[in-house]
Amino acid sequence: MEELNISVDQERVKIIEKMLAYKISLESSYEDLVSQLINYYNKDSNSIESMNITKKELKDLKYVSYKNPFEAYLLTQIKMVETLPQIIEEHIRMLNVGDDIDLVLESFELEVYHIKKNVYSELTEWEVLIDHITDERKSDITCNPKGHGDLILKELLWIRKCEEKLFQ
Repeated sequence: MEELNISVDQERVKIIEKMLAYKISLESSYEDLVSQLINYYNKDSNSIESMNITKKELKDLKYVSYKNPFEAYLLTQIKMVETLPQIIEEHIRMLNVGDDIDLVLESFELEVYHIKKNVYSELTEWEVLIDHITDERKSDITCNPKGHGDLILKELLWIRKCEEKLFQ
């Protein structure tokens, strides 16, 4: 019985380490994403640092068209980075206090689904695109996305797959 507990504890530690690495990666990407977005908005400017654009001045997703995949991708990623670290911390805490690993991972997946559903809900034009691409192309997007548009479609395909799984 003790071997099983050691195995479960090792699994718990590995999951916590992976979640912490993911959280750190998300948090460290924030400044770069914002910088890329500001550079995109100010392509002709020589000195981005002097622009002093605040987060409030960044475009909202509801004003982003499918014609701007780079902008849409950056905006969605920024919103994800602003939201996900708190959820990761909460689930790490749950693992640390000994909650059931399977229940914690299911809860985490559900939380991520809700966050992504909320973030990507403004990209209705992109969702329409999914209905018009072949299954082969969907597989290509899922396995080997090429470019920012494919990355957005990959997330939307994940949301749909999650909905099928969760709401059957």
